[in-house]
Amino acid sequence: MNSLIDPTAIIDPHARLDPTVRIGAYSVIEGPVTLGPNCVIASQVKLIGPLEMGSGNKVHSFSVLGDAPQDLKYRDQPSRVIIGENNIFREHVTVHRGTGGDTVIGSNCFFMVGSHVGHNCRVGNGVTLVNSAVLGGHVQVFDRAIIGGLCAMHQFCRVGRLAMISNNSAHNVDIPPFCIVMKINTIAQLNLVGLRRSGMTREHINGVREMFRILFRERRESQLKTNIRLLSPQLLAIPEVREFTEFVASSKRGVARFQPWSEQQSRQAGAADTDE
Repeated sequence: MNSLIDPTAIIDPHARLDPTVRIGAYSVIEGPVTLGPNCVIASQVKLIGPLEMGSGNKVHSFSVLGDAPQDLKYRDQPSRVIIGENNIFREHVTVHRGTGGDTVIGSNCFFMVGSHVGHNCRVGNGVTLVNSAVLGGHVQVFDRAIIGGLCAMHQFCRVGRLAMISNNSAHNVDIPPFCIVMKINTIAQLNLVGLRRSGMTREHINGVREMFRILFRERRESQLKTNIRLLSPQLLAIPEVREFTEFVASSKRGVARFQPWSEQQSRQAGAADTDE
């Protein structure tokens, strides 16, 4: 056996492992699993095929990737988990294959302890799921989104690019790109730090800020899709503004509403005073 594979590991004969793959003690590779160069599988991990992983992935102990979906409609239909490169799966992460389709994860993602990716999800590049964050079936998460600890996304929802969701909340609507969400289904502000770190130009950031002002702060009582019609051609020419408006226009579950963080805080303080 390859010296990089612990002799207690169980490797299915249908698995295809690059010679540089490391596998720790008591891990199980079951079925048609493909692992690319320099993957590191810690001790007591279970990988279940059909599962394809690119190069440089690291899977920590007690994670299970590729198991059957938690879906009562599942009847052993062919499906896979497809994973890109250089992802980190910390302890107790679970990723389920699809129901009559694939679960797909991009590259350079970070799945912290106990996080879960449900069946048929589509996760982009550079996404972070903090401890115990969970994605229901068919959730789509765009590049570089961050989903906070103990957060839950309802099935078929979407989380836009560079969106950030705070801890301890559950959501059953779409979270648009570039926004920070601090409580259930509620946008608090723009993720300006994330926009700057992404390399977006100052001109484009200012355009997104102007769009946000018009759509949310200036006309809070109006319908969001109606407000989009008020945006000037100059604003709509900015790619990030167009990305935002197209995301909203294509929403099937609806989009999180806006409430300034200051108002959220004052309402919470008022509720606390009432309880006392």
